[in-house]
Amino acid sequence: MLRIRTVAVAAIVAAACFALATTGAAQVNQTQHSDGWILAAAHAPGYHGSIWRTDLWVVFNYVGDSTYFDMYFNKAGQDNTFAAKHQLALTAGKKVYHIEDVVDHFLDLGDGSWSGAIHYVTNAKVQVWARVYSISADGRASYGELVEGIPTADASPDSDPWDADAQQWVYAIQHTADGRFRVNFGIVNPTGLTVQYRVRIFDSTGSNLDESIDVEVPPYSMIQLNDPLAALNGGEWDEIEVRSRALTEDGRGFLWASVVDNATNDAFFIRGVKRMTPSE
Repeated sequence: MLRIRTVAVAAIVAAACFALATTGAAQVNQTQHSDGWILAAAHAPGYHGSIWRTDLWVVFNYVGDSTYFDMYFNKAGQDNTFAAKHQLALTAGKKVYHIEDVVDHFLDLGDGSWSGAIHYVTNAKVQVWARVYSISADGRASYGELVEGIPTADASPDSDPWDADAQQWVYAIQHTADGRFRVNFGIVNPTGLTVQYRVRIFDSTGSNLDESIDVEVPPYSMIQLNDPLAALNGGEWDEIEVRSRALTEDGRGFLWASVVDNATNDAFFIRGVKRMTPSE
């Protein structure tokens, strides 16, 4: 029996290895939607006794007596077809909700280290944000980043490899051979299929570097690619673009990147976007 989701039918992570971080993250607005994904979420131990956690905010346009908001935690690298549904308790008229450490406290995964993505479905219109961050062992310092909820409709479908709308594009990438800057990538599968994806790297002129990474992602899951640029061009990159597309028929996918400054713990999270034709 497949997991049935009541609105239209990708996702990921931040554990210690993700080292997601930012300073002064600004609120970013997406179109209000009823079906979407937080592409990075975690409750996991970090370095030197620190802990990664994820706080969630949900903002509704309206909440009535029959409004619902369902969440599924999709563990990284696993088939999440039968992931448990968790329903947020809503109060008619109350439009803003905040859940601290949502993976551990609300999604109730029990003991252990968990990373993955959150899929949410509602019969209202929402915008959703998560703060994914690490707290030091003594509680005196933290760093993290804003991960905005992305409409499921923004996933790129499988199609002809030359169709730009069938690909996810990531820019603003910086990687250095000395290890100060590094980039991790994530592929999120928002479908009930096992999907093959191809990640390709292009230089500043759009020329293919003849480098590609093929990955297989289970249903409703995510795979993280750790530091794949380290082996390219001596690890020195600051003027490239990265694209991904689903190779499996009826597959869809999201691409994201996390660029980390290891010297300052500063970083930024980049969601992949479709290169759609601008409106006239």
